[in-house]
Amino acid sequence: MRFFTLYIMTAAILVFSLVYYDSPLLEKIGSSFLAFGIETEQHETEEEHAMEKNMNVENGFSPAHSNSAVKVFNNLQVSDLSITGLTNIGSPVYGNLSAPITLVEFGDFQCHFCGRFAKQTEPLLNSTYFQTGKVNFVFKHFVTHGSDSFNADLDSQCANDQGKFWNFYNKLYLNQGEENSGWVSVDNLKKFSTEIPGIDKQKFNSCLDNQKYKSLVENDTKFAFGSGYQGTPTLIIENSNGTNQEVLVGAYPFPSLQVIIDKKLTGN
Repeated sequence: MRFFTLYIMTAAILVFSLVYYDSPLLEKIGSSFLAFGIETEQHETEEEHAMEKNMNVENGFSPAHSNSAVKVFNNLQVSDLSITGLTNIGSPVYGNLSAPITLVEFGDFQCHFCGRFAKQTEPLLNSTYFQTGKVNFVFKHFVTHGSDSFNADLDSQCANDQGKFWNFYNKLYLNQGEENSGWVSVDNLKKFSTEIPGIDKQKFNSCLDNQKYKSLVENDTKFAFGSGYQGTPTLIIENSNGTNQEVLVGAYPFPSLQVIIDKKLTGN
């Protein structure tokens, strides 16, 4: 702040002095100074706006950044979020496919709020709704934290090939490290696979090395950005046919989700 004030005072004195000596130079300096001032003001305004927007979200979430590991395109067509449409494209599903309600999570395995949701809220949802056949749970990839996240998503889909997605879902969140610190490097992901009973390691490693599910992960992320989702986790509670969607941004606690789900189950 002191440096910026000194900069203003010095510039003002210089401009004042140049009034009597060099008008063209005055115009050049004045234009540069004005441009600097406008750029600074816009930058601060955008940051303040982003902070205010994030503060309006009641529950914690990681804002989505456009510089993700996945290139995003405009004019995307809306994907089918019904349980049938989701299973047809290979999205991991947990619970009874005939459940009347579907909960979709758009998440990133490096997102700490997603980790909080997985460790604190999901177990209660599991025992109350997933295990009782009332709600099924679908995971969609929303790569917002960089290339390490992309590796983790590919890894989880390879595990899904062998019916082990949710084992990896828990494994990754329980071992979550700092963002882009290498904790979900390809080598570490292969190591995690050795800790999941029943996985064919050769098949898993081949799937990961060949990036078999690159398109699926990219399409999930493109859909999330194209739908205007603000960050991770983004939760969608809907009828299993994809209608009556309620979109929630943040790691909502169980009681908040319970109210919404129970209303949908009773048709209210």
